[in-house]
Amino acid sequence: MKSLFAVGPQHGYRFAVAIAISIMLMFLDHRFTQTDRLRQAVSYVISPVQSLVSLPSDLLSWTSETFSERNELLESNRTLRSQLIVLQQKAQQLAVLEAENDRLRRLLDATARLESTYISAELVSVDPDPFSIQVILNRGAQDGVYVGQSVVDADGLFGLVVQVDSLTSRVALVADVNLAVPVYVNRNGMRSVVVGTGDLTSLEMEYVPDTADIRVGDLLVTSGLANRFPPGYPVAEVVAIEHDPGEPFARIRARPLAELGRSRNLLMVFQEEAS
Repeated sequence: MKSLFAVGPQHGYRFAVAIAISIMLMFLDHRFTQTDRLRQAVSYVISPVQSLVSLPSDLLSWTSETFSERNELLESNRTLRSQLIVLQQKAQQLAVLEAENDRLRRLLDATARLESTYISAELVSVDPDPFSIQVILNRGAQDGVYVGQSVVDADGLFGLVVQVDSLTSRVALVADVNLAVPVYVNRNGMRSVVVGTGDLTSLEMEYVPDTADIRVGDLLVTSGLANRFPPGYPVAEVVAIEHDPGEPFARIRARPLAELGRSRNLLMVFQEEAS
């Protein structure tokens, strides 16, 4: 049996030639510098091949890094977006608290204009009846509230109590068409009456002679007549005056000073006669 490591004459010749060439190249590389140029020239040829061979591996590595960075950016973006929402909510809460504190400070300042006793109240709901403008407050009979009691906010007369329950009360706003308020012009003392129009932004003065001394910008305040409202409290400002030829009375519109559509914190005033 022939040995597995047996080498035939032809194979032995080739092996010897390869060894000889290798020894010669090693000798030439050691003695001559031209082999460096040859090696560089060969590297120019081999380098693109090496780059091509390593391209799939490099591409896979780049793709993996790119997707990893993309996922990190997406996660960071989600975290930042969540933090932004939280900060926005906190900013909104601070804005709400700041606005509420401002309203309460103004309401506290308004108490200096009242000589009568009062209690604070808060608006809890709005009456959905389309034919009236009324709201519900969180004060009732157990707090001493009574029908006909006047209600004010930080800027002016708000309305009048028209119904009282044990824990709540119903208030008709000055803009309610069924409510009339005795007033006088602060500039000259001329007395008149303002009535609601059903519009939160508009009141009308009744039976004002066409020749009456009244101007746009005049302040209308409660006169205290009939003891229904605290005297001297702001009600409205005259915003328009119309004179119709042949009509004995002028048409005068006024803007309520109370924030009828916005006020939540109110004061319920006790008249001395009703206490």
